[in-house]
Amino acid sequence: MFRPVKLMVNHQRMDTFEDLARVVEGPEIELSWAAVNDAPGACQSAYSLALFSGGKLLMATGWIESREQRHIVTASLPNGPEIEWTLWLRDDQGRESDEADASFFVGDIDWTAPWIAPTWSDPHRPAYFRRRFKVNRPVKDARLYVCGLGYCAARLNGEPLWGDALSPAVTDYTKTCQYVLYPDLSDWLKDGDNTLSVTVAAGWRSNDGPYLNRHEKPAFFGPIQLSAMLVIDYEDGTSKTIKTDGKWQCGQGPITFSHLFDGETYDARQKILYGPSCPIDPPGGVMRPMTIPPVTGWRTVDPVSLSRLPEGWLVDFGQNIAGVVVIDMPDDLVPGQTVTVRHAERLREDGTPYFDNLRGAKAADTYIAAGKRRDDAWQPEFVYHGFRYALVSGVDLTADMISAIPLHTDLDSDSAFRCGSAVVNAIQDMVLRTERDNMHSILTDCPQRDERMGWMNDATVRFEETPYNFEATAMFRKVCRDIADAQKPDGAISCTAPKVYGSWPADPVCSSFLVAGHMAWLHGGDLGVIREQFDNYARWEQCLLDHSDNYLVNYSYYGDWAGPAYACDSPEGAKSGVTPGVFMSTGYSYYNCRLLEKFARLLGRAEDEEKYAALAGKIGAAMLEKWYDREAKTFATGSMACQAFALWLDLAPEEDRAVIAKALRDDLVRSEYRFTTGNLCTKYLLDELARFGYIDEAYALVTREEYPSWGWMLQNEATTVWERFELKDNGGMNSYNHPMYGAVGAWFYSALAGLVPLEDGWRRFAVKPKLPKKLMSCQATVDTPRGAVNVRWVRRGEKAYMQLDVPFGAEAEVEFGGVKTICFSGHHAFESDNL
Repeated sequence: MFRPVKLMVNHQRMDTFEDLARVVEGPEIELSWAAVNDAPGACQSAYSLALFSGGKLLMATGWIESREQRHIVTASLPNGPEIEWTLWLRDDQGRESDEADASFFVGDIDWTAPWIAPTWSDPHRPAYFRRRFKVNRPVKDARLYVCGLGYCAARLNGEPLWGDALSPAVTDYTKTCQYVLYPDLSDWLKDGDNTLSVTVAAGWRSNDGPYLNRHEKPAFFGPIQLSAMLVIDYEDGTSKTIKTDGKWQCGQGPITFSHLFDGETYDARQKILYGPSCPIDPPGGVMRPMTIPPVTGWRTVDPVSLSRLPEGWLVDFGQNIAGVVVIDMPDDLVPGQTVTVRHAERLREDGTPYFDNLRGAKAADTYIAAGKRRDDAWQPEFVYHGFRYALVSGVDLTADMISAIPLHTDLDSDSAFRCGSAVVNAIQDMVLRTERDNMHSILTDCPQRDERMGWMNDATVRFEETPYNFEATAMFRKVCRDIADAQKPDGAISCTAPKVYGSWPADPVCSSFLVAGHMAWLHGGDLGVIREQFDNYARWEQCLLDHSDNYLVNYSYYGDWAGPAYACDSPEGAKSGVTPGVFMSTGYSYYNCRLLEKFARLLGRAEDEEKYAALAGKIGAAMLEKWYDREAKTFATGSMACQAFALWLDLAPEEDRAVIAKALRDDLVRSEYRFTTGNLCTKYLLDELARFGYIDEAYALVTREEYPSWGWMLQNEATTVWERFELKDNGGMNSYNHPMYGAVGAWFYSALAGLVPLEDGWRRFAVKPKLPKKLMSCQATVDTPRGAVNVRWVRRGEKAYMQLDVPFGAEAEVEFGGVKTICFSGHHAFESDNL
């Protein structure tokens, strides 16, 4: 068997997703692929591909001799219509593959549509826009380009287009506006009269709350507005474009209130009364197609229990989710009867919902009945909430009437991790659920309270985990563009991206800007992010150098944030009381330079490579001079974070590293595993313990169930990862759905399964599993651009056995039981008694 699989365009998978996830941005298009081949060690020797549109051949390459499993299309491709792609391969044994097919849409268009707005000023009253038009000839193709700020939903002749939610993607609208392409709409049109309608709600275009209002109003906040183009290509070769203009009507309708934090109100008695729309200035951003997968709700969560409280019905969905509640309204509602749904993550000790950690977010959705058997299923359309529990009042509820729909950007992959520890498996499930709950076109910190922002300090370690579990490359491209959009002329980036909160310059620990590009290359094989952002990365590092004294960064806001309470500067605080912030800041300046050195090498920028190697040397020397006690073998305060971070950076003198690691291990054991690291260095602590041979201690830390630990979260009913290790009553900072400590998921893959990418898109990778004495088995699959990497090891008595699948065209550096070997594509088996 020999066939291409996992056909991708611009590092986005094309063979599994719906149409909205198959939209790409030109002008340069990169096609790439994996393959399955039953010949051991086989690799590609040549490929041939052809592109078609509407049955017409656009280009054919013929056979190209190359081992590269990618092709750059430089020819201009038509924008809008479906482009079909056929691929054939030849391996190094002369065998030709079966053909494989995929299709995609190029979303670029010259944006000429004006912007329109409602006549009222309240941004939290959604606007219902519509345009009537006629079709009087056979239609060949039709497609809609639409950008409604903040969120919009389009309907054609009353039918909703596809299954996306919370579109378009959130950006800084003064810099970038993303439009959604709904392709292939010819079957949606009918002869004669047609109606295109678009509902627009505030989303992140206009948001507020006590927490958000503590800072200046974000530059991209403003009125709700719409710009759209419906392009119709007729069979006779003519085309027609319907744009937003004065012919569009606008009215108020049944969604009478929509606020991202506070919730949505739907009055089923209200009919849409249309009047004129009005022109409005553009928001200022460059128009780009939305090329990340859309937010979708593809599964339903049923309640696990329903109980009566004085305030209403308490519904437990059994897991913490980010999404909305759906209620099938009964027939006996009376006109004006009000049904309210409030959302909570936890219960108080008395069994009532705990709302305090929502802070200023009301998180309440309301339905006002039409009555007289005119009420149907209701689902809020332009909001989402973080919750496990729903408190429903105003209706006599039964379990079969209510369900929940999780909403998240559809980045799911075929990666998977399982091992012989029920605790580790439960933590992995928490990590996956927490990640999904914090993917809503931005990678947020939390889904429930009045925040929900792309915090870049949390992301520095989170971004090492995300690509193991998800198809994150396209999202990383957007994240980097969001950060660059907020970047100041002096190179300063902001704490959040898009910038809605925080300071310029960001905390220096925000190396997430560079890490996102690095992970896009390592995991996704996409050098384009690094190429596009290199100068912006360099400007950010220069900003840190400008805020340094003799190469030591002189400021810090968060540092190693939100460790266990006993390691913080105050009982309710989150700053580390044991690890100096400026030590962390300078360490990340050093790390940036090491990454920039590598990026320059990848891009062939020799002068920059030399420059950043020299800068890293100077920063490292300054850190050693300032903070390293050569006699005690300690950095700064000698905290677990200081020691682990210095080891992770390879900053310590090589001859001292083993001694430092041993002391770090001893410190952890002596403290009875009460670690003092925070959101960043907890992962580094695990990394370095495993690297220096202390896998049993690292495993003991991960699997412990006493405070503080992930297991302690599980013991306290957690189904998602918490922001803090404590059950805090103070609602100011106790999210129970927070991905930063989910970075442990990367350690599961890299240490327990031993899988680490070494070159672009897993072209070359390491397989060096660490086997804790108390773990009897482990298996993992990483869904790479080259296909699935599978590893499984088990202990049997005094021996261990490992099975490994290397994808077509990839190379694995294997170390198992002290024996090193190189493996090429195919299945490999290993056995060792050297444990």
